Amino acid sequence: MKNLAILCLVASVVAVSQANPASTTSRPGSTLVSGSSTESTSEEEVSKSPEQEKLKIKEQVAALTETCKTQSKITGEQAKIVATQAIPKAEPEKCFLECIYKGLQLTKDNKFNEPAARALAQKRFGSNAEELQKANIMIDTCVKEIVIKDTNEKCVLGRLIRECFVKNGAKINFFPKP
Repeated sequence: MKNLAILCLVASVVAVSQANPASTTSRPGSTLVSGSSTESTSEEEVSKSPEQEKLKIKEQVAALTETCKTQSKITGEQAKIVATQAIPKAEPEKCFLECIYKGLQLTKDNKFNEPAARALAQKRFGSNAEELQKANIMIDTCVKEIVIKDTNEKCVLGRLIRECFVKNGAKINFFPKP
């Protein structure tokens, strides 16, 4: 459920970022502001409006998309999976999504990272209690559903998280309309 919430969160962030793609080369965890990379501080995060938080997440996903595209050696066309509800079938797509989720800190120690998922949901939906509640319900479900059973499958978390987000995000109308 948690993974679904995170997947939905990531999908909504990606959908927003695809509407206004940013070309960045900054590293994960940083944002691009006026052409320069900056690290965020907790003071900055506290003072940000909901729109600023959404923009920050969008920029982070855009930067991660470029970084992960290079790391997983996929094409720009394949990278578009980040903004869709498609389930990755090929290993490069699974590894690409796993890289995105890792960059967003949604995975830790080869597991779904519930606290980070909740923190990201809070940043993204903190000003909308109803949407935050939906995201948290999805996170609850994904925590239970995202379990690695096949240790031989490479980048399995990329697939499992996406599956949970798509399945449970659809149930709660979480994904933004294209």
